[in-house]
Order: sequence, then C-alpha cells, then structure tokens
Amino acid sequence: MRNTIIWAVFQKEMRDLFRDHKTWLGTFLIPLVLVPFVFFLMGSSYSSQEQEARAHVPIAVYGSSDLLKQLEAIPGVSFHQPGDPNQALQAGQLRAIVRIPDRFDERLEAGGKAQLHVEYDITNQKSVYARDVIEERVMAYSKQIAAERLQAAGLSETDIEPIEAVYEQVASEEKRSGGMLAGIIPLMLVVSLASGGIAVANDLIAGERERGTLEALMSAPIPANQLLTAKLLTVMIMSCTSAAASLVSLTLILHFGPIASQGFALSLFTPVTLLVLILTLLLLAAFFAGLELMLSMKAKSVKEGQTYMSAVIFLAMIPSYMLMPIHPVDIPQHYYMIPVFNGVSLAKEVFYGKVDPMHAVIGLGTSLLYVVLIIAWTARLFRREGVVVKP
Repeated sequence: MRNTIIWAVFQKEMRDLFRDHKTWLGTFLIPLVLVPFVFFLMGSSYSSQEQEARAHVPIAVYGSSDLLKQLEAIPGVSFHQPGDPNQALQAGQLRAIVRIPDRFDERLEAGGKAQLHVEYDITNQKSVYARDVIEERVMAYSKQIAAERLQAAGLSETDIEPIEAVYEQVASEEKRSGGMLAGIIPLMLVVSLASGGIAVANDLIAGERERGTLEALMSAPIPANQLLTAKLLTVMIMSCTSAAASLVSLTLILHFGPIASQGFALSLFTPVTLLVLILTLLLLAAFFAGLELMLSMKAKSVKEGQTYMSAVIFLAMIPSYMLMPIHPVDIPQHYYMIPVFNGVSLAKEVFYGKVDPMHAVIGLGTSLLYVVLIIAWTARLFRREGVVVKP
C-alpha cells in the first residue's frame, strides 16, 4: 500500500514535469546542444588564431648577424622597422622585437657567449607564438655553433653528454585516457547532479506553496513521509537525467569536437568500478535532492529559493575544482569522509581504473550517512505547518 501511494504521487509529479517544457529544455538543451556548441566555438576560435599566427609573423630586428638567415626562414615571418617598435608591439602590429647587440658574431667566433634580447607581449597569444618560433630558431643556430666548436676541438656531442637517459612512461593507453577524463568528468557529473534538480526542487515545495497546491496535497490522507519520498525521487530523476545528458554531451565533444580525442576507454571499467560509480552518483543525487528540497522548504518564495540554490552549485564546484589536478594516490584520506569530496574522489579513482576497497567502503559509507541525515532533517521540516502554508 505504501509503495503504491509513493508511486502514484511520483507519477503525478513526473506528469507535471513533462507538461513543463521549460524544465526539460533546460535539462537537455543546455548540456546536449549549448555546451558542445560552446566547445566548438572555442576550438574554432583557437584554431583560427593559431592559423593566423602562423601565416603572419611581423617582427622588428635591430642589429646584424648571421642569425638573420635563421629568422628569415621562419614561415610567415616579415621584417618591419616602425618608428616606435614598443608601441607597435603593444598595438599588435608587431609580434616581437629582436635586438642583436654590437659585435654579436665576433663574440661567437671568438668562442665566447653573446646575449640576444627578444621582447614580446605575453598577453597576446600571437606574440607568444612568435616568441616560441624565434626561440626554436635561436636554439637551432646555437646548436649549430656548438657543433662547429666541438668539431674544431676534435670532439663530438657525445663527448660532452656522456649520460644518455631513456625515459619510458609505464601508464597504459587506458590509464592515460582515464587520467584525462578523471579531471573533466567528475566535475561535469557532480555539477550536473547538483544543478539538474534545482528548478524541480524549488517548484515542488516553494512553487506549489505559492500556487496553493501543496496545502491541498498535504490535506489528503497521505503520510508526509510518502509525499516527501515521491518528491525526492522526482528531483533525483531530474538530477540523474541532467548528468546523463552532460555525459552524452562530453562524449560528443571528445569524439567529434575540435578537441577530439579517443574518448572513453571502456576497458577502464570493471563490474566493481562500474558498481562503485553508479552507487556514488546515486548517493550524490540523493544528497543534493534532499538538500535542495530542504532549502526550498526554508525559502519563503520561489525567488528566494533560487538564491538559496546557488549555494548548492558552489558546494558541487569547490571539491570538483580542488581535486581536478590531484592524482587519486595523492588525495588525502580524510577527503573520503567529507560530503561531495568523497564522491568526487571515488569518481576519480574509477576513471583512473583502480578503486581502493577501503576508500570505497569509507566513501560510500559516509555518503550514505550524509544522505540519511539530510533526508531525516528534510523530513522533519516537511512535517511543520509553516512549510505548507503561504507566509
């Protein structure tokens, strides 16, 4: 009987959601269309900037040296002599200024060392590119002179570099792919879980209270806990749907976008790691759903509830960004006991391809504890008369 009531209320809430096209458009349109479109625009912009930077490299050179032949060989380079080179560099008319001091070649021929001054604008990516290609040519010219000096002395490069170090990376292709994904996917999943249910949670309590439908629903012969359970499941469904849409969006970006890579390495997942990931996401969805419903109860209006909900986004973003650059082996042990931190930590381990059993027990156990606490607190608030009646 109890499950029948929960299912009936749940169906009612879902039907109302399906009628609200704005909610579903926000859940699917942004992750599936706008996010890939933004990535595509970013990638196209970077590609266009790089092509332009390679095709046109205006620089100013002051002084003379055989090094000029190396600089002239840079694809797209052209020499200019503006009246005020520093102003031209800041205005983007020049990409770099090369100053060759007097007696530059003489010092090199005498076996000495000569300094070369290159000025560039670090805030301009095209100027940074010019610096890089100039540096490559200068290094090539420097190695050429060094090789000539060694030959004159009857030596070779191996004589001055007696040790040859061979560096070999040991991570498999799956781990390298997982390492990249472990920095991106937990952020997208956790933020999607937090944001996907905000509009629904705000409408199910604060919105229905403003419309007067919540009071009518609470007056029905249905236990409050069963009503809350149905609403909690509804918010969780929307959160998980938003996370799934974000995952599909990221897959499209990785496979077809301008930053396309090999995408997901499914061999990373084993039945155990996949189970850990699913449980982690479900517990996070339940935690955020309970928290959002509680904030909706405390809000006196839908507008006030929207203000409160912004804190949930920050709660999801902070651990995601903090843990993004950290390898799972370096994650502090106590992070597996902190809300949201534990879920992000476990997700990173999953995508790195190895989950520590102790971390899984601690992370899932504490996540379950926080879910029970937040739902119990939310249920306690839900029984209060002030939650139902308009303020």
